[in-house]
Amino acid sequence: MTNVDRLQQAGLIQVHHPLTDAEAQSVNQLSSTEIDALISVRVKLGDAFFQRKVQDGDAHRMGTVLL
Repeated sequence: MTNVDRLQQAGLIQVHHPLTDAEAQSVNQLSSTEIDALISVRVKLGDAFFQRKVQDGDAHRMGTVLL
């Protein structure tokens, strides 16, 4: 499973907003520890936090990654 797959499964990358090849390459270059940390933050802060802070279509906020 790629890093992109892991982040999509964890809800950090929206499947309906696909990454560019360059973005996917950058994400896939992150270490497993870095991906684990991103997922941990998402779990600890919860969906409500991220839904308030970033809405679909907010391209100016972290691109397609909902962090």
